[in-house]
Amino acid sequence: MKLHMKGYILQLLAANDTLWDNEIAHRTCIEYGKPEDEYWTGSIRAILADLYSGGLVQTAEDTLDEATNKVHFRYAITEFGRQRMADTGLLDIEPKEATQ
Repeated sequence: MKLHMKGYILQLLAANDTLWDNEIAHRTCIEYGKPEDEYWTGSIRAILADLYSGGLVQTAEDTLDEATNKVHFRYAITEFGRQRMADTGLLDIEPKEATQ
């Protein structure tokens, strides 16, 4: 059984210093076999917003993509996020590297 997307995203961020939202969406879509369309990219961005509002992740930087007129955020996991991962057993599981 695959890990839920929120858990996978938390593991990605725990394994990396920071990641841009579009990179998180790209890796997550590959891992779960989903198309990188507006629906799935938007769903992953909504998950990131949920994790942010819960204090599990924070934004390290933001930038405006002038070609698409969208703001992109670079995310990092917080210490609270790491603690919650440890509490729920997510920190011991290494994220599977997605194949491209």
